[in-house]
Amino acid sequence: MSHAVKDIDRTPEYDQFMQQLRDFHESKGTPFQPEPILGGQKLDLLKIYQTVIKAGGYKKVTENRGWKQVGDPFDFPPTCTNSAYILKLVYTKNLLGWEEEHYWKRPWNPPKEQLEPKTVTTPSSVSTPSASKPRDSARKTATAFTYQNTQPIPAFPPPMMPVAAPPAPIFPQPQVYVDESFPTRIMHSLMCTLPNEVDWAFNVLVRFSCTAENFSIDYMPTLIDKLIDYAEPFFNTHIQPVLEHLEQVQEQEDDSPAPVENLFSSKKIQQEYERVLQVFHVIRNFSFTDINIRSLAQNARLRQLLMMAISLPTDSQYAELSRHSLDIMESISPQIVLQSTGDDYLNAMHRLLASADRAVVLGALRSLTRVAVSESNESILVAVQYQDIIVRMSQFLLVDDEELVAATLEYLYQYTSLKGNFSVTLLKNYPGNLVGLLVGYLSYKSTLAPRTSALNTTIHSIPAAQFAKESKGQAQPPAIPDLTEYMNLDEPYRCLGWLREKLVAGTTEDKIEFKKIFGEYNELFGNQKPLAIKEFYTVLKIAFPQPDSVEEAVKTGSVPMNDLVLGKVKYAPPKEPEMIACQWADCSEKFEDENGLHAHLVDVHLKSLEETAKEDDNMDTSDDQQKTYECRWMACGRKGFKQRSRVFQHLQTHFPGKVTKPTKRRNDKLSFEKIPVDDEDVSGVPLTAALLLRNLARTRELQSFLLPYKVELAQLAFQRPKLGSYVISVLEELHATS
Repeated sequence: MSHAVKDIDRTPEYDQFMQQLRDFHESKGTPFQPEPILGGQKLDLLKIYQTVIKAGGYKKVTENRGWKQVGDPFDFPPTCTNSAYILKLVYTKNLLGWEEEHYWKRPWNPPKEQLEPKTVTTPSSVSTPSASKPRDSARKTATAFTYQNTQPIPAFPPPMMPVAAPPAPIFPQPQVYVDESFPTRIMHSLMCTLPNEVDWAFNVLVRFSCTAENFSIDYMPTLIDKLIDYAEPFFNTHIQPVLEHLEQVQEQEDDSPAPVENLFSSKKIQQEYERVLQVFHVIRNFSFTDINIRSLAQNARLRQLLMMAISLPTDSQYAELSRHSLDIMESISPQIVLQSTGDDYLNAMHRLLASADRAVVLGALRSLTRVAVSESNESILVAVQYQDIIVRMSQFLLVDDEELVAATLEYLYQYTSLKGNFSVTLLKNYPGNLVGLLVGYLSYKSTLAPRTSALNTTIHSIPAAQFAKESKGQAQPPAIPDLTEYMNLDEPYRCLGWLREKLVAGTTEDKIEFKKIFGEYNELFGNQKPLAIKEFYTVLKIAFPQPDSVEEAVKTGSVPMNDLVLGKVKYAPPKEPEMIACQWADCSEKFEDENGLHAHLVDVHLKSLEETAKEDDNMDTSDDQQKTYECRWMACGRKGFKQRSRVFQHLQTHFPGKVTKPTKRRNDKLSFEKIPVDDEDVSGVPLTAALLLRNLARTRELQSFLLPYKVELAQLAFQRPKLGSYVISVLEELHATS
């Protein structure tokens, strides 16, 4: 018995939306399926539309790969593994045009394949699948760079068509729908000897591998091996001779040119090469999905072909094949297991670092960075000799190329995180001042955005979770400076700080004339570029929200601003002046300033000491040299002062100025140059440089290289608050072992 289909909550809003959607598709001449079924339940198109719009629209959801989250409210069963793929197709067919015209206000013309076919009733006019295109044409349109333009080739063999017009397809024809027969059909076509069948299989695989988000190649276990069968003969015939010649040149220093079969490539060789490019394009697309990395990395045949391809010279006629192979290597590097320090993978990647091709260098850097993530490779990587590599890295860090510098810093960060002695080797073999360069990079204005916003992914193998302070869905509030020292702030923060000091929130009965408070503000800041009256009111209502009546009066302009009466706000009570307490024993007097305290000490306490000394002299004058004064300030208790002047001198140690006649300072406050603050989020070069400095600071024998930069690091922590926690961690490492 079939599974019961869950119903839709048919609210008036839903009914109205569906009717508008029907009218829209009818006007466009496109088919419309109001209630498609997926996972045993009907899909609520209104709910799907609202979810996608809330997430930023079709394009944003696709870029963020969020179609899986769009289907979360439907709670599909675990057996529904392709829900994200189907939801995207449902939205494309039924809702994409509506979004374009009614949300983005852009004209939308439906693609030809989505237009609803006309109804026909005669058998002779029934549409039948068209014949396949010629083989050469199909191959010509199946390269890695033109697969988007390929036309869909109908299934084989042609099905028997009914006399009546067939119903409109649920999904657009160019898309590939994965069902139980899909793997079987693909594998049979790949094993077929008919060229058109093979062309169809590769065209579908190129298109499908590019759009499938959660497809696992384990669903088709023999697919990769079958694809390799198409590429291996070409490698044996054309790639292997080139590599053998290169090896001969290196061993015998023979500068003879590489072997070339034909000066001009024949049509047959070109077709074979395009087929190999298709193979590597499909594998490359699948390698971008995390669930496929392990399977690809463990395929020995694939790895052998990849190593051969990346070993080709950069000026080879097969350079495009090398680029595809390097991309695949970069993707599967976290799952590659190294066998020794002389592993072919390490030798090939280190050799690529010496290339003059920027794309090759970047691919090698990222691959080497990602291969160091695996703990199983750590014991091998720490034993590698890095002297020549470090010299090459120093050259990369001096190039005016942010992407190259970022990739180099991430490589150095990853390898300094290993348990070995790479940090010491790095600083001792670096031909220059690496620490000074890294400190300078902390002020770098990065323009590169992180590759992904997901916290569980990696940025060049560095966990992005350690960069993120807040969860994915939380927006960071704008940073507000400390308002207590508002006199040194720029507007509107100066105005906000002054208002919070001047006013406090009140009840509905508390009222203040707006003209009065604005006049006080202008009187204080009139010569320092104050805010205009409307801007001042905007800041005021942020600090102290106003009643609806006041807001309405300002919005409509029914009451002039000078006649406006504010509500729910009152003047703050005057602050009591800070009093300075006398710390003399048994004295509780308080004074407004130090001058009063100094006068009190001279007139009361020191005079009392002198009178006490005179009384003692009258009682016993035989031992004048024994009479002394005692300091009774706080817990001092210092004795033995034989003269009053000595007490004056001693009291100066308890105060910053003289006791009897305190001199007036020229400036009541020291004037510091205002430090510019960069409150932007940090990523890329400055963030990785801070993490690399932290790794270097953790090695005791390297701390002498960082100590001269302590003051500069402390200043940078204030200048870039978002980077401050990382810079402070460097200072803490230096302080912990100092």
